[in-house]
Amino acid sequence: MFSDSYRYYGRYRQPTEISVIRYNREKIEKEEVYTGTEDFGRLAKEGYINWIHVSGLADSAVITRLIETMGFPPVDCKPVLTPLHAAKIDLSNDRLIIIMRACYFEKKRDVSSEHIAVLSRDNFVITFREKREKDLFVPVENSIVKDVMGIRSSNTTMLVSFLMNAVFSVTIETALKVEDMLEKLDDELLETLKNDNAGRKIQQCRHATLILHKNNTPLHREFTNFAQSDAVVSDESMMQIVDELSNQLDLIILTAVNCSDMLTSMRDMYAANNEFRTNAIMKRLTIVSTLFIPITFLVGLWGMNFKYMPELDLEFGYPLALIALFLTGVWTWEFMKRNKWF
Repeated sequence: MFSDSYRYYGRYRQPTEISVIRYNREKIEKEEVYTGTEDFGRLAKEGYINWIHVSGLADSAVITRLIETMGFPPVDCKPVLTPLHAAKIDLSNDRLIIIMRACYFEKKRDVSSEHIAVLSRDNFVITFREKREKDLFVPVENSIVKDVMGIRSSNTTMLVSFLMNAVFSVTIETALKVEDMLEKLDDELLETLKNDNAGRKIQQCRHATLILHKNNTPLHREFTNFAQSDAVVSDESMMQIVDELSNQLDLIILTAVNCSDMLTSMRDMYAANNEFRTNAIMKRLTIVSTLFIPITFLVGLWGMNFKYMPELDLEFGYPLALIALFLTGVWTWEFMKRNKWF
């Protein structure tokens, strides 16, 4: 809802840090920014493309003040500080807003997603992410240093494209790992006696696939509008980059769909394997029970406490009884096998 202030309710409560990379054709500058500064407006210097990076969204007051100082309306604070906000690309009123999520593996091979926001206008781009690790956008920094594809001579749209490429790349890597896990799990499921952990692994892969679907399907729809914007269509080099980004996003969606289809067949296979194993166990128990039915009958017969039982006076009654029980079991086994009961 609309409000005069917004708060961050995400899972990562890391302190907010701000850094700036300024670059043009001749030089590159880097600066760590004190979050308590009153003059955020000075961060965007003329004659440079200014990349302002914010890591950690816990200090919502600082983030709100930064966004408003840089000329964005207060309502733009909401998608930045809302981790569960739907993916979107909004290009209007001379400003660009991109909301997306990066998907990657954490410890114990669990897939996690991180809220990423990109705001751009004039000669600056602001990126927001929930975590303080700097590995996600390191390839973009390297590209600026090496002037890949002439990024230092281009505009902010080129920088935004490189940032989106970084997010898509890590998501593609995650999607392909999930697909690889499913392929290995598919082979494991075929070995009926070795799939004790298959159920847990299927749930783990299902969770990862849902994250990929949830975070990238809406972005796929929004990306079409971005690709048709004037800033992209008017620049041939940008059209090539955006086309490559579109292909990457298509690959993410295609891989997620493929994983979903594989999961469906695996869950059916897993249920069938469990039913097969249950039937096999019940079959063994039934054979054992059937084998002891005639033996139990004889034991019950000879266990009766009648006074006049002829077998009680036999000198070798006990060993004969044991032999009779053994032969009865053997005969029962042969009878079931001859009739193909197992």
